[in-house]
Amino acid sequence: MSKKIMTCILLLCLFVTLLPSCAAKKEISKSFYFMDTVITVTLLDVTEKKAEPVFSDCNQILMELDLLWARQKKESDVAKINASASGDVPLDDRTVLLLQKALTVTEVSDGAFDITVAPLVDLWKSCEQAERLPTSLELSEVCAKIGKNNLYFEGNTLKKSSSEVQIDLGGIGKGAAIECLIAYLQSCDLQGGIVSFGSNVAVFGEKRDGSPFRIGIRDPKDPNATVGSVTLKNGEILSVSGDYERYVTIDGVRYHHILNPQNGYPASTGLSSVVVICTDGAYADALSTALFVMGVERSVALYQAATFDFEAIFIASDGRIETTNGLLGANFY
Repeated sequence: MSKKIMTCILLLCLFVTLLPSCAAKKEISKSFYFMDTVITVTLLDVTEKKAEPVFSDCNQILMELDLLWARQKKESDVAKINASASGDVPLDDRTVLLLQKALTVTEVSDGAFDITVAPLVDLWKSCEQAERLPTSLELSEVCAKIGKNNLYFEGNTLKKSSSEVQIDLGGIGKGAAIECLIAYLQSCDLQGGIVSFGSNVAVFGEKRDGSPFRIGIRDPKDPNATVGSVTLKNGEILSVSGDYERYVTIDGVRYHHILNPQNGYPASTGLSSVVVICTDGAYADALSTALFVMGVERSVALYQAATFDFEAIFIASDGRIETTNGLLGANFY
């Protein structure tokens, strides 16, 4: 074999050997829109070739869950439940699990979180369009359709007390969906990353330099400022419920979207924001709402009962901040 041919072969082998290193690893993000929310998945230290199929799978996961849990989509499990007289309809296993978790939080929070609030949500939306507050009679009639006894399971079969009972998974579905995304991403051969899903944030893996994932906690009174930050570990999910997130304005007065199922009005417990950190996304999402409605004293009692494994931050309307005992790594200004 000639020296010229041998040299060409050696150069070719060297090129093939070095080729993988030509694909630069970097931080890559992609955003999706499902569940009426922008979801951003950020992958750390990854090539575009590796990221592309991962993002495709994330899109598929989100699409499936949106089709299951979106109240507005006629083919969803939620729409089927709402359209039924008794609730006894075939459901996807993922929906059954989510509903069971929702009813658990409802029971333990004594109804502070309740997925049967759909008629109440609709009433406030219609009143906003009419530029008026709901009347006492309207609230009374709607609240009669809401409550933990109106929805229950017999085995794996969901039951409704009447055809008027309507559900909305908006207060728990996003948390469950972000947990599904994190579980999938953990199964991939990835360095780590962050998923932002509306008012929910989760992390997986770790940073190459070993530094922690620190998540800023928004100042309820200033969308461009934070009141501090917390450290999240692999698989942990942070969920926030605040009076600044969504609201209706009637006669120049702002009414936030976190409704008290017992009286129909926006919850008034002296809180502006509640942050919950948990490894279960559905519980993190639902508990942040429940604790906001319950207030600090009742929330601390629930925390101490240890029914759920979570930590929480309470930001009062006057700016005071309280945390549960086990919250480590928190840093507030």
